[in-house]
Amino acid sequence: MRQSTTLLVLALTSGLFFAAGCTPATEPTSTDEPVQATATATAAAAPSRTPDVRAELVAALQRSHGAAHRYAVRGNLPEGQNVNGTGAFDPKKRRFQTTISVTGGKYPSAGSRIVIGNDSYVRPSDDKDWVHVDLKRVKRDDPFLRFDWVDPTGLKAFTSSIASVDRVDPHTYTGRFDPTGKDAASFLPVGAPSIVSIGIRLSPFTITTNDQGWVTSIKVELSPSKGPKLTLTTTMKDHGKSLKINAPARAGEAADFYYRK
Repeated sequence: MRQSTTLLVLALTSGLFFAAGCTPATEPTSTDEPVQATATATAAAAPSRTPDVRAELVAALQRSHGAAHRYAVRGNLPEGQNVNGTGAFDPKKRRFQTTISVTGGKYPSAGSRIVIGNDSYVRPSDDKDWVHVDLKRVKRDDPFLRFDWVDPTGLKAFTSSIASVDRVDPHTYTGRFDPTGKDAASFLPVGAPSIVSIGIRLSPFTITTNDQGWVTSIKVELSPSKGPKLTLTTTMKDHGKSLKINAPARAGEAADFYYRK
């Protein structure tokens, strides 16, 4: 098999920058004076415990992240681009597969990736040959070749970014999250992390679940300082079901210079 000299980059490269210094407002605190009441009246009017809706949603997201599932991604990106993708992730068996297409704008791209344990296989859409990358030889901070088994789709980072949640109905939640990733790390769109946002206010999301409590849809909206609003939607299905993700029958080896020292 020939060694590939093709740049092994499947991560989306669109950059999204926002005006810095936009600090979200904090929740107001109550200034009402306390109301005195007799012990009898207080006992009779004792309020029931309010459900922690945020904790409930976070639990559903964490449960969905920890189970095998399939997903699809669609949305509009900066600079007139659009993203469409599909994928499958099994964290327990360490199996991952994705195909992503970015259309429009100046730099359209597409490709597929399969990861099984420490073996990564990459194939651009215009090439029939797969290229094998040994993840044990890739630097942990390599932005192009590395693979994060802890959070390959960005769902964990999104979950930790949630600031507030309201329940609309038994299967729908709305709220706001902080789209500014820690250390400018990208985690949006969920399933194809590629956008880095800087200095943006808390942004809205809508999440739906099914009767079994699995997360089935995540929709987020971002408002750049320039350009149209970005709407990114990730759908999820087949939670907990067995996924058939196998290594390609044939794959060439990546050239040694891809393993930077």
